[in-house]
Amino acid sequence: MSKTAILRARVDCEKASAAEQIFSKLGITVGDAINIFLSQVCIHKAIPFALSTRPHLNLENASLEEIEARYADRTPNTETRAALNERPIRKFKSATETLRALKT
Repeated sequence: MSKTAILRARVDCEKASAAEQIFSKLGITVGDAINIFLSQVCIHKAIPFALSTRPHLNLENASLEEIEARYADRTPNTETRAALNERPIRKFKSATETLRALKT
């Protein structure tokens, strides 16, 4: 049996209870969930999910304006658009055709 460590943390009671119910449905304990999280941190050498200060945007019922505002910083600027338009975009009918074009 491997060595274990005891962790103590202060957590919100309501969140802990809600999470325990979810873990129970998954057939795991809180300890299992913590071990899974710690394993993923070790594998990724980072938090295993994106951290953001942006509130979650539900794309199923978001307006076009909300979506455009959220992703405005990800749309190409004028210089990038010009570069994309410099030469015509080649279209291929299959992956094989695409790979052949890359080899030439």
